[in-house]
Amino acid sequence: MSPLLSPESPELDDAHFALLAHYAKHLGRAPKAIRFATNAGDRRSRQKGHGMEMLELRAYQASDDLRHIDWRVTARTGQAHTRLYAQENDHQRLLLLDLSSSAYFGTRHTFISTRLIQLAGIIAWRSKQQGDTLSYRLTYGAEEHASNKSGTLSSLLSQLKEASHLEHRTNESRPDSIWSNTLLTNKMHNKDVIILTDKQTWSDSEESALMQLAKHNSVHWIQIIDSNVYNLPAGQYQMADRHGVKQVNISKHSMQQAKIDFFEQNAMMRKKLAAFGIRHQLFDITESPEKIARYLLSQGALH
Repeated sequence: MSPLLSPESPELDDAHFALLAHYAKHLGRAPKAIRFATNAGDRRSRQKGHGMEMLELRAYQASDDLRHIDWRVTARTGQAHTRLYAQENDHQRLLLLDLSSSAYFGTRHTFISTRLIQLAGIIAWRSKQQGDTLSYRLTYGAEEHASNKSGTLSSLLSQLKEASHLEHRTNESRPDSIWSNTLLTNKMHNKDVIILTDKQTWSDSEESALMQLAKHNSVHWIQIIDSNVYNLPAGQYQMADRHGVKQVNISKHSMQQAKIDFFEQNAMMRKKLAAFGIRHQLFDITESPEKIARYLLSQGALH
């Protein structure tokens, strides 16, 4: 069995993260990225002669290059406006990894938490290899880590390794969503945002923040489930969660009802995300993180 698909332990070590670098390097070539465009002020467009991409249109500031003043907007509004540019090859990415205590579970190969962490590791390595800018925020158990600085790969990998520790399933999940109420996400514009989480519910205020994030960025939502959990034979099982180990009686009827409830809730979530313009993709734990990373590559979320 592949060490990537079925690592020896759900708690990942340095050797496994080094292995992820190899897979990240050999993902293949990305197709030409499809740039997203929104309303005026948030549009990315090719500008002949600049070799640059326009990131933002805003009121003129004293330090701005006079060559980048937008005279049409200035004439229309009566206030000087300037265009801000970034190099076309400067891909900027935000990684959001949010693990509930329920993610530290799996019936085969590994845990859902481990698969999401593996994928985050591949994203981190690929961003480094391609020279892309990667900001991130991680929440798991009672822990939260975030950075928008360059050169933080070693710190990110260390935090991902720590996130794989099973002790975090005994902690209460953070009540707020990973994209809400932070300066890191509130100021995101024109970035590829990748959300990795097993959660699929949020409050009204969190929904407003998610809509705002999707309005100004290209958001990709990756969800991983263990479908085999709905095929377990009827009987009594020992289950471990944040409350400890307990006996759980499972019947064929309860399994079928749990499956129906999950996929009904998942369908509602997918419908909401689609309305926000967020690309959602559901993967089973039997699929390797390399395959999921290639999907992100095909969508332009990775390069």
